Amino acid sequence: MVRLVRFSADLLDSLLEASRENHPNEFFTVLGGEVDGDEIVVDSVLVVPFEASDTGAVFDLMSVHLKGAVGTFHSHPSGDPAPSEDDLMLFKRLGAVHAIAAYPYRRRDVRFYDKSGRNITELVALADDR
Repeated sequence: MVRLVRFSADLLDSLLEASRENHPNEFFTVLGGEVDGDEIVVDSVLVVPFEASDTGAVFDLMSVHLKGAVGTFHSHPSGDPAPSEDDLMLFKRLGAVHAIAAYPYRRRDVRFYDKSGRNITELVALADDR
């Protein structure tokens, strides 16, 4: 079980900016980092080609190398940060921590979930990269 997630503040800000730039379509990426026992450090992204619309994003996980993947980040243009059924299936398959940024894509609009879909936002600490 995840006890603490250290998430790069600069990375989160960059992901929120990418979400704003892709709006009204979804934005999706795979999070990179390290898992150390029950702590996770998120400090990078792994580029995954995807096609997006305002109702979802489609990507091929088999076409990319996912070494170092610790989870996912994607946006919900609808403004609802709750994971969909498709999101929950993805969470089970890819990593331990998943972030959903709801429109209008501010830090307070991001929710974090574990692989079972449990909200773990209170376990996330933004790490100052400076």
